[in-house]
Amino acid sequence: MINNQFYTAISTPRFNRYLVACNYHQRRAEMLYRINLRLSQKMYSVIGLFEIILRNSIDRHFTSIKGPPWLEEAVLPNGYLDMSADCEHAFHSVQETIYKLGLSYTHDSLIATLTFGFWTHQFSKMEYAAAGSTLLQIFPNRPPGTHQKDIFKNLVRINDTRNRIAHYEPICFEKSTGRISSTPIQKRYALIIEMLHWLGCNPKKILYGIDGVQRAIHELNNAISPSPSTHSPTILPSQPAPLSAHNAH
Repeated sequence: MINNQFYTAISTPRFNRYLVACNYHQRRAEMLYRINLRLSQKMYSVIGLFEIILRNSIDRHFTSIKGPPWLEEAVLPNGYLDMSADCEHAFHSVQETIYKLGLSYTHDSLIATLTFGFWTHQFSKMEYAAAGSTLLQIFPNRPPGTHQKDIFKNLVRINDTRNRIAHYEPICFEKSTGRISSTPIQKRYALIIEMLHWLGCNPKKILYGIDGVQRAIHELNNAISPSPSTHSPTILPSQPAPLSAHNAH
């Protein structure tokens, strides 16, 4: 029986990708949609905690070498964001956030309000150099030979996944083929775990009681069983975690 309220609620264009992936088997498509929501919820929690740890690590680092108002001073005349024309976006992000916070502004609220994208770009070439090229120090367990650009690329990948989830885009498909697969999200999850280790954290302890990603991936892998007598989609098995975050895609 067609669940018309379900289709109306989420819109036909959004649901079509699931229908196509499930060869227009409506019940399987509905199940896949709900599994994707559960996987997204679990993954978003892990990314959210990673974001908090990352921004707090950056704040502690710069506070220790520049003083507590390091970010506010960066946008003052002759501050490092003011002095670098290539850091204009970061400069305006800080100024606009301080303005929007108004009377509720504190240094902590400023740090908490700035986006994951802002913190990611602290490792872009220009912003990393403008701030003094010391920020790699927040990753004490990084592999030898890890450079600023490696951190930046990894953070861009994590932020891309975060934004996809925040905009309710599916994370249960391969981008290139549209096939149902846990491999992309498994790689992204493995990247977060590895970078938590680089930050000096114990991922199991940090994520205790929060992390349900592997269980949700298992649900995705086992929810739809391929059958030779039907046109059911094949759930591709998750791949082993990458040996190094340098190789995560």
